[in-house]
Amino acid sequence: MIDRLKLLFAVCVGLALGAAGAGDAEAAKACRMKGPDLSVFGIKLNDEDSAVKQVGSGPAMTEDSEDLPRARFVSKDGVQELILYAHYGAPTDEYAEVEVRLAGTEAMTLKELPTEVFASGLGVALGMSPGEVVKRFGACIKSRDQNGDNETIQYAIEGADKDNKLKTYGYPTYYAEYEFRSEKLVRFRFGFEYP
Repeated sequence: MIDRLKLLFAVCVGLALGAAGAGDAEAAKACRMKGPDLSVFGIKLNDEDSAVKQVGSGPAMTEDSEDLPRARFVSKDGVQELILYAHYGAPTDEYAEVEVRLAGTEAMTLKELPTEVFASGLGVALGMSPGEVVKRFGACIKSRDQNGDNETIQYAIEGADKDNKLKTYGYPTYYAEYEFRSEKLVRFRFGFEYP
């Protein structure tokens, strides 16, 4: 009788662990960042009309081996820099990735835009804390690296071309990264990875 009880207990424990494991797998599979953010300073990703309205048509592009072709702008107070990244072969005023960061001295030569804050469509702005970003986008983080006073949080949506909110963009991966220094957001970049 005791052997049967042990066997029954082992089977029940195995079934419970298997169900929990399946639940964890489903939870991991269903884990997706909240959002995602799709605009900054009124410029929607891959939307020519919104870009032309905010920064004009055909801005000067920097092309080099460091990154994608990009147009750079500075806030009216010279504190923040907005970078719009164009994918190769995209129409002239279509940007699939955006970045906002603290401006360096070289940014003073850039075209000035009429704002002091380049906020994203979901309200992300420089100066936020890591907790505020995680509260906004959730705990489904791809990676989180800390090195002293520096921290980087990265999110990703794989299969974005099948995601209900993102499939119209046609890209397989959406990403977002947030860089902090001394608990303050100093740079963020998001958009669709160049295939």
